[in-house]
Amino acid sequence: MTHCDLTHMGKRPLSLLQSETADEEERRKRRREKNKVAAARCRNKKKERTDFLQQSERLEVVNTELKSQIEELKQERQRLIHMLNLHRPTCIVRRDSVQTPESDNTPLLEQTSPS
Repeated sequence: MTHCDLTHMGKRPLSLLQSETADEEERRKRRREKNKVAAARCRNKKKERTDFLQQSERLEVVNTELKSQIEELKQERQRLIHMLNLHRPTCIVRRDSVQTPESDNTPLLEQTSPS
């Protein structure tokens, strides 16, 4: 049988089949490589998103703690001002040297006023 006879009978010559198989194998190999690269890129993006979310959660915790600390400091400031006001009537320090938080132009008020 000749090459033409094999073609007419629906059969391909062995060399042609081997060539097609090699081409198919090469395509599969390229596809696998592209898939491998795409999968690695996907894993990296997922890891970046996870890291970003974890960082965001940590920052939210820090933010909450700082807000709580601000509130505590504001309350402490109010207690200290109250103590100062209670002490003022009995203070024996010269009255003209006392800085009062009620006076708008005193350094004490500037230091204790909310920013």
